[in-house]
Amino acid sequence: MKNELMSIEDVNVLINLGRVLVLAGDEALFAKLDVGNWIGGTIPCFMGENGGEVNYTDLFVTDFTNTVTNFSIKAYDAGEITTTMLRDRYSKGFSYLLLPAFSEVHQSYALNTRDAPTLFDVPMMGWITGVHLDNIATKPPKVINGKTGVISGAKGLVLHCELNEGTYAEVDIVNIYEQRESDKITFQEDSFSCSDCLINGVPANLADYYKKHKIDVSLPLVANYSGASINVSIEAIDEEEKRVSFFAPVLRGQEYSIAKPIDDLYATFSNALPQDISDSLCSCNCILNYANIKMENKLSGDYRGPFTFGEIAYVLVNQTLVTLSINNLND
Repeated sequence: MKNELMSIEDVNVLINLGRVLVLAGDEALFAKLDVGNWIGGTIPCFMGENGGEVNYTDLFVTDFTNTVTNFSIKAYDAGEITTTMLRDRYSKGFSYLLLPAFSEVHQSYALNTRDAPTLFDVPMMGWITGVHLDNIATKPPKVINGKTGVISGAKGLVLHCELNEGTYAEVDIVNIYEQRESDKITFQEDSFSCSDCLINGVPANLADYYKKHKIDVSLPLVANYSGASINVSIEAIDEEEKRVSFFAPVLRGQEYSIAKPIDDLYATFSNALPQDISDSLCSCNCILNYANIKMENKLSGDYRGPFTFGEIAYVLVNQTLVTLSINNLND
């Protein structure tokens, strides 16, 4: 099972063997790859063998070949990602999604999929493609269809996988953030940005609230979903426009609180990681964890994978590590 950084030459060897792959790397590298059974997303930040790193020469490779009996690679636009894509899934399998950050298909999936009645019927894992944080304003994130070689910033790509008999997939998240016992924030609409909101039921401006209370923007908003903490990360606060933008949508009527501060982020994160990863197939981690926890040259246990602009664990989440495990039905 490959789940590691590899050279262009070694990746092409796997491609030409017909391996079923998910690839992550800088956009320039994908032009050097042969066509084959793979999907790719742009990001140059990874958790490698020696810890977090920025790498513009190698690709991160996850090889699904030995895990699956059948697969399909399909591209979807903003309308299809919430309808056709869900119907295309194998009933006994999982689907791996790559969506370009800031695109219409990214927003459509985040805003419109979570209420789909069949969403949780089949495990879904994936991530939002990105670029180095220094290049957000100049370099759009992309996805790459290995079957055709087509590079797109507008379509989502999905690797649908059917699993070997007697196995099943499971998606989990590791989230170190919890709701602070303080002001409760609610929103009037589902959106990736907002100005006005309700704080403890009283109309308020969220940008003003952050400024007045000098809130650390690295702390996400946290909602409680039936006991699970789900984060919404702050992308930016525009004090002139009095508007806050997010890396995932806030949802109308959902109650949010600012996350509790954490004294030692790296120790807390490391202690939260599961110790037994024998069934783990792959993982992805948030780029904000890389930046805020200062994970350069630091390991996250035995988990390897890309640092991303958002993680998919059925729904879009932020500032989490998402894992995909393959388990035996008889265990």
